Amino acid sequence: MKTAIIYYSKKGTTQKVAKIISEKLDSKEEMFDLKNKSNLDINSYDRIIIGTPIYAGNSNNKVKKFIASNLNHLLNKEIGLYICGMEKEEEKQREELERAYPKELIDKAKSKQFLGGEFLFENMNFFEKMIIKKIAKTDKSISEINHQNIDRFVQELSL
Repeated sequence: MKTAIIYYSKKGTTQKVAKIISEKLDSKEEMFDLKNKSNLDINSYDRIIIGTPIYAGNSNNKVKKFIASNLNHLLNKEIGLYICGMEKEEEKQREELERAYPKELIDKAKSKQFLGGEFLFENMNFFEKMIIKKIAKTDKSISEINHQNIDRFVQELSL
């Protein structure tokens, strides 16, 4: 099955998760970061996986624009959706996922998962570090990528 993994990665975590997914899938994948390429032709792909980071409860605008301009084509593909973020509460994770993607795409998705996130201080500017220190009460890098959810995501897509 020809698969496109399409994501936006601001600090690198969403891309890292996309690579992990790609390594675990038994298909031919191509990866596209919407930071570098926003005009994609998805017609030749059987499956589309879309990933977005969540910042302050919201998904990335480039991902939203990509979905809006391709929604009719996406609804005719096998779909996987994931979000990356640091929210701890499962209910809020579900709400973030529901805000990140249109309802009709969520309903169509074969798998949809919250896959965790990271605070990478080495990739942050001064302002971002100050916000994380205040909100998360940490001043060091933390990785909370959820490998169990990644495995579940890949397994559901493989069924």
